Amino acid sequence: MAITRWTPFFAQTLNDFDRAMKQLFQEFQPRTPEWAVLAPSFPPVSLWEDDENLYVEAELPGLPAEQLAVTVLQGNQLTIEGERTSPNLKGTWRQQERGFGKFSRLVELPTAVDPDKVEAHFEQGVLALKLPKAAAAKPRRITVKAE
Repeated sequence: MAITRWTPFFAQTLNDFDRAMKQLFQEFQPRTPEWAVLAPSFPPVSLWEDDENLYVEAELPGLPAEQLAVTVLQGNQLTIEGERTSPNLKGTWRQQERGFGKFSRLVELPTAVDPDKVEAHFEQGVLALKLPKAAAAKPRRITVKAE
């Protein structure tokens, strides 16, 4: 004899209703350019560090370097801003996953950096930043004296 879990009628009905509503809203997602916005986490960013510097890479395909603005605020906040314009297409969008429009990404850095020494390079759609750590943030070796 098989053992089955008893589910009250109303619980199953609520689950079916929930599934149907999710499917309904999924079918009516807008797919037109005026609804195409960039994700809140655009551009995708990678961040790593060594003893002297922080390094940031951001993916910005199809964006000219002239439309980028990079700023360092308060020593530990990196902002990447720009605008990706929508292509002038003749026809109807059938699928659109790449967003267009203005974007601004704020990245909280793990330590303060020296904004005057930041280096930025943009090649093949990848923004590469080298952010030297502020003198106060660099690790210092302390000599221990024994008596």
